[in-house]
Amino acid sequence: GFWHKLIYPHQMWLDGIYMAAPFLAQYGATFGEAETFDDVVHQITLIDQHTRDERTGLRCHAWDETKTHRWADPQTGKSPHFWGRAMGWYMIAIIDVLDYLPETHPKRDQIAAIFKESMAAVAAVQDQESGVWYQVLDQGTRPGNYLEASASCMFVYAMCKGSDKGYLDASFAERAQQAYEGITRQFVTVDEAGLLNLNRICSVAGLGGTPYRDGSFEYYVSEPIVTNDYKGVGPFMLASTFFM
Repeated sequence: GFWHKLIYPHQMWLDGIYMAAPFLAQYGATFGEAETFDDVVHQITLIDQHTRDERTGLRCHAWDETKTHRWADPQTGKSPHFWGRAMGWYMIAIIDVLDYLPETHPKRDQIAAIFKESMAAVAAVQDQESGVWYQVLDQGTRPGNYLEASASCMFVYAMCKGSDKGYLDASFAERAQQAYEGITRQFVTVDEAGLLNLNRICSVAGLGGTPYRDGSFEYYVSEPIVTNDYKGVGPFMLASTFFM
């Protein structure tokens, strides 16, 4: 598996799947290098194997192969929580990879199944009142948790595209409609100049490093909440293309 960064050796993070997999798949398709598809598939399936939670179907933020970091479970190497945007990156990575992964690839159906299973887990934790998702996906209204924009936008894009491409059934398009309306209601404001602003975006979240990020619930809800961060605005634009 690709290390998340050189400073995070032996670690795979869900975020990192988007950093490489869709672009590597497009490269393979553009330049006819079929062997790259096997690498892309391996990244997706390896992290899926090591981050899947059997109870919820959600994927934890990261996996430490050495199982030695403070944030890692000493038995599994998994981080302890399901961060919304990490799961969002994983979902849009897979649905974009499927644009380039050949129909004849022997593991294409496995990748599509991972996408479908993961999206079902995401749908199960969609907040029914607001239509969107929480910063820590499975913690709902736990004090400190909050409805978060970037993950919500990523899930809408993945649901819309997945339904449009036939990987998901029609119920996901309905969920996406509910969520998009929730995004515009919960997160979007118009300023004095008539410009849109996307609010309630988690600025950043990670694991380890200095100061040390321990992967606790308290950590994820303590990072700054900002407006118009590109990690939210970009997914909002992608999601909006299905509602123009």
